[in-house]
Amino acid sequence: MTQDTIRFEEGKPCPVQVAGTGGGLSISANGDMLLIGSIPNPTEDQIAAWSGKWRAKLITESEFPAIPIFAIGSEDWILEAPCNPCDNEKEAPGFCEALYAKDDVVMAAILVDSETGLIRKITQVPLDEMFIERLVLSWNPFRYEANDYNKSFTAQEFAEKVGNIFKMRSSKELWMTSW
Repeated sequence: MTQDTIRFEEGKPCPVQVAGTGGGLSISANGDMLLIGSIPNPTEDQIAAWSGKWRAKLITESEFPAIPIFAIGSEDWILEAPCNPCDNEKEAPGFCEALYAKDDVVMAAILVDSETGLIRKITQVPLDEMFIERLVLSWNPFRYEANDYNKSFTAQEFAEKVGNIFKMRSSKELWMTSW
């Protein structure tokens, strides 16, 4: 009998293929959150900050799902984690309800060196109940097939819209204007 579980271990190659750099957020059908941060050659200060204080906010745009954004250690390091709820729903049906139903939400955060593919740091990040509530409220309309009420986006449309948001304002500006 083979076991199909993925294991993340510091100092080992990341078992999940990470394309490019930045943050990638996924949520399982039982409401577990996983953030993989991929940056080139993380410094010792960044590795230490990864285990430090995290704060989370949501970038909201009209007719667009909220984008989680995190300040890691301080507001000097902002990591965006765009995630298309339509894709999440296909991969993990009912994730919003499961996420909202959890008593305490803790996100597994994995820091990967994008140059080597090695995991540099793993930490557990407790997330504020209000952040989760707002995230679920923003994403829940994407629970069903799109119609006029709950416009959804293909992967390409989502990528273009996210790109446009980050062209208009820097991560720091988005952090300052988000809730």
